[in-house]
Amino acid sequence: MSLQEQSCLVEDDPAFRWRHDLALKKLFSLMNREGEEVRVVGGAVRNSLIGAKVSDIDCATTALPQKVMEWAAEAGIKAVPTGLDHGTVTLVIDGRSFELTTLRRDVETDGRHAEVAFGRDWDMDAHRRDFTMNAIYMDADGRLYDPVGQGIEDAKARHVRFIGDASGRIGEDYLRVLRFFRFFAQYGREMEPDGYRACIAAQGQLCSLSAERVGAEMSKLVQGPFAVAALDAMHRGGMLSAILASVPHLSRFARLQRLAAQLYQKADLNLLLTALCVDVREDAIRLAGILRLPNRNRDAMMRMARTVRTIGSIDSKLLEQLAYEHGNETACDLVLLALVRRQINPDLTELSMQLRDISLWTVPVFPLNGRHLIDRGMKPGPQIGEQLNKLEKAWVASGFALSRQQLLSMAKTLR
Repeated sequence: MSLQEQSCLVEDDPAFRWRHDLALKKLFSLMNREGEEVRVVGGAVRNSLIGAKVSDIDCATTALPQKVMEWAAEAGIKAVPTGLDHGTVTLVIDGRSFELTTLRRDVETDGRHAEVAFGRDWDMDAHRRDFTMNAIYMDADGRLYDPVGQGIEDAKARHVRFIGDASGRIGEDYLRVLRFFRFFAQYGREMEPDGYRACIAAQGQLCSLSAERVGAEMSKLVQGPFAVAALDAMHRGGMLSAILASVPHLSRFARLQRLAAQLYQKADLNLLLTALCVDVREDAIRLAGILRLPNRNRDAMMRMARTVRTIGSIDSKLLEQLAYEHGNETACDLVLLALVRRQINPDLTELSMQLRDISLWTVPVFPLNGRHLIDRGMKPGPQIGEQLNKLEKAWVASGFALSRQQLLSMAKTLR
């Protein structure tokens, strides 16, 4: 029996317990009839083999998109034509979304777009995919299929390997350059030399991609557990500075990942990007524009770059002040950023407990408003806001201990 014909059952593997999901069973029941078949493919299978978390369940099917939608309508299942040109329909079953894509082959590619033809050949569908670990299928009985012959082995070894000739696969879609490093950042233990060289050789084609596609890949990449190694490989190959339009602070980024792990914190996208290449507000504006990040990400990076400069020694009082002004999560982010930007070296055991406490801390509400001051005889006008601002600063500086009456007494001296 050839590798392409080999398959194996995962019936008792706890990593595949999701295959018993009732919504997925309904999907199999709906689609596996009249000579058609559906199999789970890609991330769910790959992640289960690796032992990583499974979130989305994507499927491939021999049925044409029109038939998928027809059968869904007959069964009263919502069908969303999310990508009919490429054979993709999303079915919503019991509140769960499943992407179904008809088996296909590439007819014509130009590095950015692909014209596809639908088919019924599982082997051909597998060989048009990017990496071996993404070309593993699982049927309704829990049987795995590995048409390219290396997928299962590579997935278990966390080996990100192109299917066939790496340069040829990249030429079909230049985004695969970034996907190669993104997958390595998420799963990799060993970087395939041929794949790496092909990506470096093709880096000049990245400018032909939309900023949205580049930004989406980079956002996922920096959040991977092996992002430091992936970013370093990209930098050595000469592409990282061009993508970010700045000189990246790789040592700072690596220190952030180490400290976050030591302090049992999860660094979010805004913190990671700020540590990597944002020093001042202009950096945040530029990076958000280059990667087409939402305004909320831009504003968060600007705020962190501005506020971190005010942080000196770290204690519980400072954490509470930061949490009051910026929120609990941002307070933790700012402390981590201060550690890597200002080379502060606190007792990590104590700081870990402080960060845990501040994440659970209930932010207090300032006990005064303008009506309280007016009731005490102050005339309405701009001075009300100025007084409230001064009183709020005093209240925060007191550790939120001053009472309303104490603040009102202070207000008399501020007139």
